[in-house]
Amino acid sequence: MKCGREPGGEKAHELGECPAAIDSTFNGFNLGKNAGRTCWLAAGTFCNGKVQGSFAEKRVSCRECDFYQKVNNEEGITRLSVGSMRVLALTNIGLVRKTNEDRYLIKKLDNDTLLLAIADGLGGEAAGDYAAEILRGRLARIEHIPRDKEQQELERLIKDIDMTIYSEAEKNIDLEGMGSTLVGVILRDGFAYWVHVGDSRLYILRDRQLLQITEDQTFARFLLEEGEITAEQVPTHYSRHIMDQCVGCGICEPETGWLEIKEKDLLILTTDGLHKSISDEEMISLLNAETDIETRARSMVQAAIDSGGIDNITLLIASSNK
Repeated sequence: MKCGREPGGEKAHELGECPAAIDSTFNGFNLGKNAGRTCWLAAGTFCNGKVQGSFAEKRVSCRECDFYQKVNNEEGITRLSVGSMRVLALTNIGLVRKTNEDRYLIKKLDNDTLLLAIADGLGGEAAGDYAAEILRGRLARIEHIPRDKEQQELERLIKDIDMTIYSEAEKNIDLEGMGSTLVGVILRDGFAYWVHVGDSRLYILRDRQLLQITEDQTFARFLLEEGEITAEQVPTHYSRHIMDQCVGCGICEPETGWLEIKEKDLLILTTDGLHKSISDEEMISLLNAETDIETRARSMVQAAIDSGGIDNITLLIASSNK
């Protein structure tokens, strides 16, 4: 999970060393010595060599940092393999937005357990960035999830983070209305335990068929459940763009569930910059291509860009080779 900008890294000569990775302050995080980008962004490390919580707590000084601006606007990709699981995440700023408000996290917990998450910040450039970074930073602290309590623990954690983000917004008028979507997954012993808030999505590709696991928490869904609109009206109704839930609203009600992972399954986590830009049919075609996972992931991101790239695009794919 190094970015290549750590001292001696493969990109350090070309792009410069990350100011936060030059000394040994952060040794031991993730892959160990001078872990680079993941330390700096997720753990909250800064150019002065001090660990100070989330990036968001110093959003002004970070936004004035040329290095941060360069990294934030680049396409990011992370790969990790644990046991039979192979995980890849890819994010792209798109063609319109000035800032990438999406965040993702891939972290190995104890006993080969994996924590996967994507978040899409809401509330404008600064505030959306802030909320998504707080969410990712808090998730990055997790080291252990109790067995047989995965769903309950995920729900508890997200409700706690919801109140943290809400409290930050209460303290600062500039952050009013900020929040974030979330899809989080615990992969353990052949099962995926998930938590979901907002309109980012979890899918599974099984036997070449794509199944949407989570259901968008939008006002359109609420109106449908209340009988105010029909299922046929949902795809074009204005309310499909209005979030009914987010992490940071102060009354967050996460949805949780679980599913068994079978051989050759693909778990797919996406922000709406991807799944609202390309059709299910195109997603199925690209995911079933006879190429490696990274090529398929890049093809999906490129398809979203080709459709206009009006939003940040983030995709995380976990494949099982049991």
